[in-house]
Amino acid sequence: MTARRIGELDVVRGFALCGIHAVNVYQLVVLPELYPEGIGYGTDELPALIRHGFHQRFLPIFTLLFGVSFGIFLLRAGDRTRRPRLVLARRLVTLAALGALHQLVHPGEVLLVYAVMGLLMLLPGSFLGGSWAVAVGAVLLLIGGQFIPAYGVMPGLLLIGFGLAALRVPEGMSRRPGRVALAFIVSAVAAGGYLLAVGNGIPVPSLSLGWISLTGQLAALCSGLAYTTGLVLLLRTPLAPVLHRVLAPMGRMSLSNYLAATALILLGAPPLGIDGFDDAPAIAVLVVGIIALEAVWSTLWLRRFRYGPAEWAWRCVTWWQVVDIRRDTPRTA
Repeated sequence: MTARRIGELDVVRGFALCGIHAVNVYQLVVLPELYPEGIGYGTDELPALIRHGFHQRFLPIFTLLFGVSFGIFLLRAGDRTRRPRLVLARRLVTLAALGALHQLVHPGEVLLVYAVMGLLMLLPGSFLGGSWAVAVGAVLLLIGGQFIPAYGVMPGLLLIGFGLAALRVPEGMSRRPGRVALAFIVSAVAAGGYLLAVGNGIPVPSLSLGWISLTGQLAALCSGLAYTTGLVLLLRTPLAPVLHRVLAPMGRMSLSNYLAATALILLGAPPLGIDGFDDAPAIAVLVVGIIALEAVWSTLWLRRFRYGPAEWAWRCVTWWQVVDIRRDTPRTA
């Protein structure tokens, strides 16, 4: 199997990262200040644009892409070792350690959750075929979303992404514009219909057998799907070179940028006076500044190096060898 990167995935990953930054300013700075009770409080009070346009819209994209990445990794690891699942397990354990450290400054962050769910779901799920992994993931998504707030849909999304990678769906995105367009139309209509109903006070069925309504979560997933498929369609227009140039480097260094954004938010929020919901202009300045900085530094970094710094360290521990990071030297086996 070729190790060629899938450029569309890098663009979508970079795009999702931008949306996550906007939400994380509220989760890291604003909500803890206003709701010291703990994680999860105050999300219903977020500004309408953030609540309906960003919150739980970009994280599912990121989660699905993590599942896809783990699936692609396992497929390619099979070309290098006879025990690819052992290498994947080491990769997940390393991510868990990194996530645990990140939790110290960003409580409720997702890396630790991804790692634990990966160990519990993806390793057993790797024995399923791609179609079965997608089917089981869809069932887990519907069940988990009814009983666990926010994180309940993550196991299913990770397994669905894992199965899509096994089915080689990511490689075929650019060759199936009709299917992508259909997915965009259906998801956009569903998400738009939900927002229209909520905005006009029209009652929406809960669609749940548990104690958490699935309706809002499914609407958020539809929004995320509409964002993703819409972006993939834009990659078939004259905007494609610009989108690749700006977003793909960020996506290739998504782990490094995700971690760096935490530090930038914590350092940048106090000078800008960000501490409440009425600080939207300052929050916008901070988020746009972080995105611009990461777009530039990712591009400059990847001109000299093969991987982002966090990605390189993760790769070294995964394969238990020092991987050459420089671009001006031959790639090692």
